Amino acid sequence: MPRIRSRFLLIFALCGGWLSVSAVLTAAGWLSAKFSSILLAATLACIVCGLGVTLSFLTLKRQWLGPIRRLTEHVRLEHDFGNTGRSLPVDLHSRDDEIGLLGRQLQKLIEELRNHNAALLEQTLNDPLTGLGNRRMLEHRLNMIVPLSRRLHCTVSAMMIDVDHFKAFNDNYGHPAGDACLVEIAGVLRDTFRRETDVVVRLGGEEFLVLLINTGEEEALALADAMRGMIQALGLPHAFSPVAPVVTVSVGVVTSPNGILVNIDDMITYADQALYDCKAHGRNRVAARLVGGPTSDTESRSSSISSR
Repeated sequence: MPRIRSRFLLIFALCGGWLSVSAVLTAAGWLSAKFSSILLAATLACIVCGLGVTLSFLTLKRQWLGPIRRLTEHVRLEHDFGNTGRSLPVDLHSRDDEIGLLGRQLQKLIEELRNHNAALLEQTLNDPLTGLGNRRMLEHRLNMIVPLSRRLHCTVSAMMIDVDHFKAFNDNYGHPAGDACLVEIAGVLRDTFRRETDVVVRLGGEEFLVLLINTGEEEALALADAMRGMIQALGLPHAFSPVAPVVTVSVGVVTSPNGILVNIDDMITYADQALYDCKAHGRNRVAARLVGGPTSDTESRSSSISSR
């Protein structure tokens, strides 16, 4: 019924306009013949014609032009602010005419595109093997974490994690076993660092990075050593490692003191240096550095947490 009514109104408006023009012309001819007044006939014709055109325009605007403009605005807002998940206005969605059909089809396409984009974003931000974040996700999360840590004046800790003698593991057990090993390690990292603000990424190969906001040096060290112990407790055989008969990891930890504005890239560099300290002292251990100390930019701890 709404579709029939809107079409009827449109046809009525258009026909009314043309009938008005025809009536005016007829009246003008009659008036001209009766009163011999062309000027009066022309004036009446203009008035009536204007009324007919105005009525037709108002009807078109109400039934078609207005809804089309609102539908266009909806599509524009979806394009500019697609993450808000807005829906098609109820009055447009419920129309039983061509505009309603067009609106519902556009909304369906918008939702399909939104879901497709979300799936693509998920793929580009996650490591396909382990399901952890990748470098792109790290950059994405840093845009939120860095301003938050500076606003709250809280500590930030970074951990660089490397699987000990992973090349020897891959060479002797094969790449499928190596992939399975990395998946197991990723599971331990996921279970250890569960806060929404924790960032856990696989940098590539056997290297992982963890960023922890509002986590001090001692807590970061304890978490790192607990995670190291859980990975060793997995008991994944590694007969070709000179460190232990099972798979182990080395962890470099770096922490920025409260209120110190530290560049994240520098923190990652310092964590990598702490990781090399682990490797220089036998691996399967945790070593730490403090960024922004009172006496130097980078202060090395004199001792490291070693495996029990």
